[in-house]
Amino acid sequence: MEQARQTREQAEGIFEKLRKRSPASSQIVGFFALITTIGVAFVLGGLAIAGIVITLLLLTPVFLFFSPILVPAGIILFLCVAGVLTAGGVGVTFLSVATWIYNYFKGRHPPGAEQIDLARRRAMEAAEAARQKARELGKAAAPGA
Repeated sequence: MEQARQTREQAEGIFEKLRKRSPASSQIVGFFALITTIGVAFVLGGLAIAGIVITLLLLTPVFLFFSPILVPAGIILFLCVAGVLTAGGVGVTFLSVATWIYNYFKGRHPPGAEQIDLARRRAMEAAEAARQKARELGKAAAPGA
């Protein structure tokens, strides 16, 4: 009887250790959600690749037949899209620079205004130092003047 009780206590101790080391239910649900998401991503990726391959197999003869027309048209389309995107980018850049300059001169201190002010101060100090040095050199060259 004593031995059965000890065996039961040992078994309960093992189950208690397993329960302490087992992951929480939220971790299990998260793990299965991760596995499901990865599986769905693999399936969708495989379907996308299969669709691309089938489309290429079906459209390759069409592309070869119409290539004297499609290649120049594609180049022209690419150049037009690149030009429009470049013009839009330059326009947005100009607009942001113009807004920054407007805010700077209105005294609203846009980002980076402190650096501009510091650079202006340093340039003015350097110009003043050069002016002083020129006066000193001028007086040294012509002592009677």
